[in-house]
Amino acid sequence: MYLFGTALFLLSLAPGGLGSRLWHAFQPRLGGIRWLILLATLCALPLHNAILADSWADSWQISSLAMLAGESTIGRAWCWQLAAALLLVLSGHAGQRAGAAPVTALLAAALLASLTLTGHAAMHDGWLGVVHQLNDLLHLLAAAAWLGALPLVLQLMRQTGPWRQPAMQALIRFSTAGHVLVAVVILTGMGNFYLINGGLLADGFSAYTILLGLKLLAVFGMVLLAVFNRYYLVPRMRDKHSATPCFIRAVNMQIALCLLALALLACLGTLDPH
Repeated sequence: MYLFGTALFLLSLAPGGLGSRLWHAFQPRLGGIRWLILLATLCALPLHNAILADSWADSWQISSLAMLAGESTIGRAWCWQLAAALLLVLSGHAGQRAGAAPVTALLAAALLASLTLTGHAAMHDGWLGVVHQLNDLLHLLAAAAWLGALPLVLQLMRQTGPWRQPAMQALIRFSTAGHVLVAVVILTGMGNFYLINGGLLADGFSAYTILLGLKLLAVFGMVLLAVFNRYYLVPRMRDKHSATPCFIRAVNMQIALCLLALALLACLGTLDPH
């Protein structure tokens, strides 16, 4: 999400040379994230193997790993993820060359797309399954474009001198685009719940519905903070210096709520919605 949101922001919203400047500044951090993604991907298949075999001793058994990779939906999704993760690491060597940011955005999108091949998004067959996966992909991409760019927003607030005005321009563009992204996240989230649950109302209380409610509260908090930033703090930044630190605190709160929502989402993916 972070890679996709950062690359897409710099490609589409950062004016002039600001995008190149920030892309250069973020290279060490992005390089580390690329390697972390590859490491996590390499560990994912043995972890799935251990869970299915109910034995950590079998997690690195070559024959069962090969069978899992070649004969299961989880394995095929993992192969996709491994290819994208390897290409991401290789693309890191391009660094600041022209085309590096678009390639990063494309590969990050491919990694997000691979998440729709398993879990609740893959619970249906036929055309309904395709609709569910496409809806989930749109949900992931919109969320990544919005929330993955939040650390970059903090970097914009640190720009001084001749870069201050382009940074504010990029910030306003992001706030405007955020309206569309938030709407897409909410609508596709409702679509996902409808497709998983069979309706927009939960059938009683369960661990799944409780965690889902907490996730919705976290998302609602992020939306409220985004509205507060856009319509109250941003217009006051030019006249009131106190608005800037308040804006930074609000963005940090959004990032914290985003991490909470992702943790809850990871738990939801392991639970039966019914």
